[in-house]
Amino acid sequence: MCEETQNYLWATQDILGHGATSQVYKAYNKSTGELVAAKVYQVSSNLRSPYGGHQNYAREKDFRPILDREMDILKAADHENIVRYIALEPVVQSDATHSLGNREALLIEYCNGGSLHNVLELPENRYGLMEDDFMLVFKHLTNALKYLHDKNTIHRDIKPDNIMLSVNINGERTYKLADLGVARLINEGENAFTSLVGTEEYIHPDLYRAAVRDNKTNVLRTALQTRVDFPFEVDLWSLGVTLYQCATGELPFQPFAGTRKDRTVMKRILDSKPSGCISGMETTPGGEIQWSKTLPDSCRLSSSLKYRLELLLQRLLESERNKLMTFREFFIETDRILNLMPIYYLNLKLFKLSCGYFEPTQSITKLYDELHQLNGDENNEEYYCLFQNVPYPIPKNKPMSIKIFCEQLPIPTSRETPLVFYTFSALKHGDTYSPKVHIPDVKAIRQYNDVAAACEWSKDIVGLFFYVKTQLIEYQHILQTAQCSTTIMQQHLKSKLLEFLCTIHSKLIVFRAIEELKNILDQIDNSTNGQLTPTNGNSVSFNGLTGPPQRALSTNSGEAPSIGFSHLLNNPPSNDGSLSPGSTRRQSTSSPMLLIQQSIRIYLRAYLQPYEQLKKCQKDILEMIEKEFGGQLGMVEDQKPFVNTLWSSHRTKTYSSWIHRTDKLLKDLNDLHESFRKDRLLSTYNRLQSDSHFRRRKNLEQLQDKFVHFATDECYPNLVQIFHDYNEWIKQRSNMIHDFEPKRVTAAKDRPGAEKVICDVSEIPNPN
Repeated sequence: MCEETQNYLWATQDILGHGATSQVYKAYNKSTGELVAAKVYQVSSNLRSPYGGHQNYAREKDFRPILDREMDILKAADHENIVRYIALEPVVQSDATHSLGNREALLIEYCNGGSLHNVLELPENRYGLMEDDFMLVFKHLTNALKYLHDKNTIHRDIKPDNIMLSVNINGERTYKLADLGVARLINEGENAFTSLVGTEEYIHPDLYRAAVRDNKTNVLRTALQTRVDFPFEVDLWSLGVTLYQCATGELPFQPFAGTRKDRTVMKRILDSKPSGCISGMETTPGGEIQWSKTLPDSCRLSSSLKYRLELLLQRLLESERNKLMTFREFFIETDRILNLMPIYYLNLKLFKLSCGYFEPTQSITKLYDELHQLNGDENNEEYYCLFQNVPYPIPKNKPMSIKIFCEQLPIPTSRETPLVFYTFSALKHGDTYSPKVHIPDVKAIRQYNDVAAACEWSKDIVGLFFYVKTQLIEYQHILQTAQCSTTIMQQHLKSKLLEFLCTIHSKLIVFRAIEELKNILDQIDNSTNGQLTPTNGNSVSFNGLTGPPQRALSTNSGEAPSIGFSHLLNNPPSNDGSLSPGSTRRQSTSSPMLLIQQSIRIYLRAYLQPYEQLKKCQKDILEMIEKEFGGQLGMVEDQKPFVNTLWSSHRTKTYSSWIHRTDKLLKDLNDLHESFRKDRLLSTYNRLQSDSHFRRRKNLEQLQDKFVHFATDECYPNLVQIFHDYNEWIKQRSNMIHDFEPKRVTAAKDRPGAEKVICDVSEIPNPN
C-alpha cells in the first residue's frame, strides 16, 4: 500500500520509525527520485497550517502544536548536524487508506545510515563504539546542541533514536540531531519548564519521579502539585546517558528485569544514586545495586579518553539540582576535550595499542613521557619511532609542538596506521607483564521462558564473540607489526655496530701511526748499534705487532730525521723533573737524542692500554657481525629479511591461522541468534517450539564455552609465548648494545693484578 502527497510518494511498509506522535517513512520525490524522510502527523484543521482542511475529528488526538513547533525550529535551523527541513505537505486522502482525520507529512532530510540506536544494536557494538566512532558522535552531537543553545532552544528528548547517521558517497559519516517535536524556545528570563517530556530511560531523576506514579497514592506528582519546575540543565542528563551508552553499549542505570519491566527498582536506583557515580546496576533479582564512578573494563576507549569522559559524566549524571552542570560549563569542557589532538601509537615493549590526547601546544616530548610512564622506565630509555614501516625520527633536542608534528605526518595516525615505538630495553627482570584478552561476563538470562529475554541474552553472546574477536585480530596486527619491526630493528642494530666499528677504526689509525713511530725508533737503535738504547730498558709491544719495520728509514750522515719532537731539544727537562708519571730519573749526561727516545717510549707506553682495549673491542664486534649478519659489513644485501628475527617464528603463523576459525564459530552463533530473533516475532509459542527453544539455548551455551576456551586456552597462550619470544629477542640485542656502547667498553690494565676500568672510546685522546 502506498501513500502520497502532492510531490512525494512512499510505501507504508517502508517505515523508518515511529513514536508517540508520528510515523516516519522512506519517501521519494515524484519528479527527481530524491530520497527523503516523511514524518506523518495526525492533525486537525488549524490556521497555522497552510494545508489545513475543514473537518475536525475529535476522536483523534491532535498533534498540530507539536508539528508546528518542530517545523518552526527546523525552518530556522541551518547546521550540518541538524536534519534539514524540506517541506510540509498534506497527505492525499484516498479510499485505499482508512486513516481518520487530517494528516500532514513533514518532509525532512533522509539519513541513509539509520539512527544511532541502530548502530548501537549491531553485535560488534554490543560493548560500545570504537574510539573514532565515539569521538565522531561526541563531536557532532555537541556541535548540534551548541547551535541550538545559541538559538535559545533546548531539545528535551536526547536519545540514540533521535540521532541520525548520514553517509555520503565518499564514506564520510555525519550524525544529525532529529525529532525536535518536544523542543522549545527559551524565552528571556526563563530558567525552567513544566512539561513532562522525554523518554523514561533518558530523563533526569526529577522528571522520572514526576512521571512515575506514587506507590502509596497511585497518582502523579503533577496531580498533587499545581506546578513542577524542571531546570533546563536537566537536558544534559539525557546527553550523559546517551554518551555512556555509546561508550559501553548499555544504559548506566538498570534494574535486573529491565528499565521498563521494573520501574520500582529503577526509581529506587535514581533516588539513591550517590553523587559522582555514573552507573548503578542490579546484577541479581532483588540484589544490591552495584555503583561505579568509572567506566567498565569492557569499554573499548583508550585510558586517556576514558579518564576525561568519566570526569565529564560525573558532572552530567548529577541528580541533585544544586550540583547540575550548566550549559556554559559543559561547552567549555567539551571544547577543551575536542581541541585535544589524538595520536595513535603502538608500544611494542608491551604489545599495546594506545591513543594519547594532547594539547596542541604541548611538546612532542610529552609523548615520550607517556611512553616512559606506561612502561615503568627508570633510566629514561631511548625509544625509536616507525611510521608505515619506515624509520621516522622525532627530534628531541629541538622538540616541536604536537600540532606541528601532526600536521607534518603524511597521513593522520589511526588504529590501522599508528606510530610504532620500539626500544632495545627489554622488560625488567622478574616483570610478569603479558598482553591481556578481556572476556566480559555475559549477564544471566532474565527469564528462561521469556522469548524476548532469550533474544537479548543471545545478542549479548554474539556481542561477546565480536568483542573477543576484535581483540584477537588487533593482536594479530600487532604481531605482524612486530615481525616487520624486528627486521628494521636488526638493520638498526647493524648500523649501530658498524658506526661503533668505524669509530674504533678511526682511533686505531692514529695508534698505528704511533706504532710506526716505534718502528722508526727501532731502526735508529739498529743503525747506532744499540748505543741509544734507553737506560731503563723499557720497550713497547703493541699486541705482537713489533715485527720488521714497514718502511725503511732514510739517514743522512748518521743524523736522525726530524720526527716532530724538536721542542724537547730546545727545552730539555731538568734532572729533578719527569716527563710523565711513569718516567724514570735520567742521568744528566744523557744526550739530547737519548732523552727524545726515552720521552717518546714513555709517551707510547701510556697509550698501550687503550690500544689493546680498542683491538679487543674491534675483534668482539667483528665476531658479533659474523654471528648475526653472516659477516656482511655492507648494505647491499640488506633488502633481504634477516634470519635472526621473528620472521622465522612458527607461532605467529599458527596464531594467524587460528583467527580464521573464529569466522566459522561466529557463523554458527549468528544462525542460532537469528532463530531466537524470529521466535521473538511469534505471537504464540507451542510445545514443539518450546522444546526447540530449550535445545537451541543449550547449543548456544556450549558454543559460547567453546569459543571462550578457544580464545583463552589456545590463542592466548600462543600470544603470550610470542610476546616472551619477542622480549627475549630484544634482551639479546639489548645486551649487544650494552656491551658495545662506547661508555660500556671494559678492559684490564696490562699490569698484573690491575683492576678493570671503564673507558669511553669517544673520550680516548688522540695522541697526535
